[in-house]
Amino acid sequence: MKVIVEPINLKKGMYVSELDRPWLDTPFLFQGFRITNDQEVEQIQSICDFVFVDTEKSTISVSNQPAANDKTVSQKDKQSTARIVKKAPPYAEQFEDEFPRALDIHRRAKKLLNSLFADVRIGKSLDVDETKRTVTMMVDSVLSNPDALVLLASMSNKSDDLAAHAITVSSLSIAFGRYIGFEKDELIDLGLGALLHDIGETKIPEELLSNINEASDDARALLQSHTSMGAMILQNLRGISDRAVAIARDHHERADGTGYPRNLTDPEIDAFTKIVSIVDTYDSVTSGTHGKEKISTDEALKCLYSWREYLFDPLLVEKFIQCIGIYPLGSVVELHSGHIGIVIASQPDIRLFPKVMLILDEDRNPVEPPQMMNLALFRDKAETNDYEVKWLVNAEEYGIDVRKFILRELPLG
Repeated sequence: MKVIVEPINLKKGMYVSELDRPWLDTPFLFQGFRITNDQEVEQIQSICDFVFVDTEKSTISVSNQPAANDKTVSQKDKQSTARIVKKAPPYAEQFEDEFPRALDIHRRAKKLLNSLFADVRIGKSLDVDETKRTVTMMVDSVLSNPDALVLLASMSNKSDDLAAHAITVSSLSIAFGRYIGFEKDELIDLGLGALLHDIGETKIPEELLSNINEASDDARALLQSHTSMGAMILQNLRGISDRAVAIARDHHERADGTGYPRNLTDPEIDAFTKIVSIVDTYDSVTSGTHGKEKISTDEALKCLYSWREYLFDPLLVEKFIQCIGIYPLGSVVELHSGHIGIVIASQPDIRLFPKVMLILDEDRNPVEPPQMMNLALFRDKAETNDYEVKWLVNAEEYGIDVRKFILRELPLG
């Protein structure tokens, strides 16, 4: 089992399996090592905000305690959420087998959401039964193998697309809920609330949604009202749970009471809402919604980890980072060999060694046809590190259209 440990709490005997940054950016020779001296601890403290420690490979007892100077993240806070965290079930299907079904479900969800949001904008009621059927299909796919639907969601252009953002937040929330052991009925509730969390934005002028950076105080207040309006839209619909209503109303509440609309604090926020809040923030900052400048996935995870001290549930943030991994699905990476590839799938216990689609060779020439490579098969090859991830790269800098490669090359059944 892996736990997140802050550098200030590292001790000799702990096995560091992953860092919060690519290994090549550090002075360490190996990807994964047991701490044997104080110098190694000091090196980690000087460059990392957090690391993953493997409790089974460590020779001493390990717990992910809060930092010594962290007065906000208490063990009590973590224990209050720990009761909902259980072990995730194994994958029932291989990624390649699940992908065609996930693709069909993703397309169905996009069509449904575009129609649903258009109806709500003109005052029509949403089709609750069809929405729940679609969410149930999403849950079934994620329970079989979450990588397929999450990969498809990651490829969507969400910068100005409410439906795409909703599907991504729902897909990631369901996958995260699966990761922490939620049952199917819980995942359906979570997925439905996540899918409809921003439905109140259908009542906000589109010109305001497209760029809030220059909005007046009154305009910002109007934008913030989307949470209350969303709850009002949902609360009188038969088949919509109180939990889904709470997600729509409270997903911008924050643990320290600085959120809106009711300035709730951590104990007053439902656990399902906390999950959607984390996922919504992650997708928003990596997509650049509402005209904001987007940031990279690794920077987003570092921000979430720092924000957990006062904005989010600390244990859920740590679990989300473990669920997503350092190399999220759909991200573009460079291997030590110089090859460029797209992260297609990964197993929860070996996130450092994902399955990638190689699309450029070491000379930046196209690999035709692209090659699938499971890096996990090479992780014990001591004679070379060619088939290990070197770092994340910006797809736009290489002119890589991730969606085009995925839909062109992956099996469609």
